[in-house]
Amino acid sequence: MKLTLDGQAIDVVEESDSSLSLVIERISHMLKERFRVVSELEVDGVAVGDWSDPAFQAQTVGQTQEIRIRSEEPRKLAVKVLYEIATYMPKIQDALIKTSEKIQSRKEEEGMRLLEQVTSTWAELLHGLQSAILVTGIDLQAIQVKEKTFLDINNEIHQFLEEISRFVQDQQYLELSDILEYELAPRLPELEEGIYQIIKSVEQAIH
Repeated sequence: MKLTLDGQAIDVVEESDSSLSLVIERISHMLKERFRVVSELEVDGVAVGDWSDPAFQAQTVGQTQEIRIRSEEPRKLAVKVLYEIATYMPKIQDALIKTSEKIQSRKEEEGMRLLEQVTSTWAELLHGLQSAILVTGIDLQAIQVKEKTFLDINNEIHQFLEEISRFVQDQQYLELSDILEYELAPRLPELEEGIYQIIKSVEQAIH
């Protein structure tokens, strides 16, 4: 198996029946000593986004032709992640409003399917957001959007998500429609603006 890190060939020390995850763990440890992290992973020409995926974990060194790894400084990688998340905010906002419209049109089943898709994407984005912010070390109280701190905005959104979960469980569709369109959706531009402010602060610190 051929293994490259940032374009440089790296020796493969793992046995042929070893999992690819062991290779990534070794490289990650090596990068940690250099204050870098894995940013991109390509296995036999295919990009791998989720290293915890069972299919990836089951693949062995002997089954693989080539692994290409790229690394990045943690804060620079965090900025990339934050940019990606910020660009999703208008899409999420639009999907929330469409879900509300479905419910108002008595198309609850369609609305619930759309909401399930939105919340699944939303959960992934929030996880990425929390991880990226942790890496940046930015004080969320120092980020202000419309006289509110980013932490306040984030807490408000989490409260709305809890209410949404309760309304879905209790099939309170009218209340669900209202909170999606009039409470949660309008908060997303604030969250987006806050993310861009975090990015600006990190980029200033890097340079």
